[in-house]
Amino acid sequence: MNFVETLKSCWLTTLIGSILLTTGTSVLFWNESRSISTTLSLDEALNDAVTVSAERPYDKTYEERLIHLSGPLVTGEPLTEPDYNIQVQAVKLKRRVQMYQWIEEYVENRYGETVSSVQVGDRTYYYTKDWRDELVDSRSFYIRNGHHNPTTLPLDTKVYVSERVHIGQYELGEALKERFKNFIEVTSDTRPEDPAVKLHAGLYYHCNDIWNPEIGDIRIQFSYSGLEGSLHTVVGKLENGKIVPYESTHAKKVLLIYPGELSLQETFKLEHHAKRIMTWGWRAMGWIMLFLSATCSASIMKYITSQSRVLRQFVPDPSFPVSTNLTVSFSLALVITSVAWIIHRPMLGSGIFFAAVSPFLYCARGLFNNYQRMD
Repeated sequence: MNFVETLKSCWLTTLIGSILLTTGTSVLFWNESRSISTTLSLDEALNDAVTVSAERPYDKTYEERLIHLSGPLVTGEPLTEPDYNIQVQAVKLKRRVQMYQWIEEYVENRYGETVSSVQVGDRTYYYTKDWRDELVDSRSFYIRNGHHNPTTLPLDTKVYVSERVHIGQYELGEALKERFKNFIEVTSDTRPEDPAVKLHAGLYYHCNDIWNPEIGDIRIQFSYSGLEGSLHTVVGKLENGKIVPYESTHAKKVLLIYPGELSLQETFKLEHHAKRIMTWGWRAMGWIMLFLSATCSASIMKYITSQSRVLRQFVPDPSFPVSTNLTVSFSLALVITSVAWIIHRPMLGSGIFFAAVSPFLYCARGLFNNYQRMD
């Protein structure tokens, strides 16, 4: 069988393999480029940052500089929801609204449903009631009769943000306040004045019976993030009295915030750790694409290597296709990684490249031995 016939027999898998190869290579190279620029930006920021004390008066000499600051949060005016007697001193107050609605689901050949259901062909549609954050459009239901949901929410989910947040005399900018995303439920036993609102397990119900809610009933949960007085450490650029993102020479913005009182080195160590986790996640995704690409292209690659005695010496034993594909994809991933790093970290990049080609050099040891015997 010649090359054209071989390609015709596996053109689809080869095409898929080529697409996966291009995508995986792009993902890996983008990820390594991003990782390099992030690492260099963090190293630059660490060298430029100065530590200031939250207990001392505001110092204008730090204007336009990257500062490291630790201390308790000061939020000023409390965030309130007077209709529910909610009042917290925090950076954010979140009002989460859910409505009790009809939910349509379907399964293939599902039997024995105990709720409203109907079988259409190979599908069984069934309808349940549950709390949902978003409106469920019942107009698209297969059975609309008897399964009507409201078209609007009487209240929307909303996040209140404190107008001014300080650590000492230094104000946190909007970008820093956006970083407060870990919400803690507000626990209160103070019942609202409205008798139509019922309080149970921290949830406020607008319904007649919390144990038997009706379609259209709502419940509300309140949570906060960034409680006043909690210790936080921030790193950012001081600009007009506010801490804002710092843009490095590598076109990356550096703005860090962590709970607790941390030193400058500890703060950057945590940030490097977080970025490494993200980088390794993208690396795993790129390698999986390359492995699938090698698997899809195995037939055409086997034909190409079989036509060359020299290439056969460099390829692992084709009788073990899985291990061969693993070796090829892993080595290719390392080559892409080494190309990205070799410019900025020559020793590291060279080491990665040597690790990438070492399996093929090991497989070709017989070819080198033959040349030595000929000499």
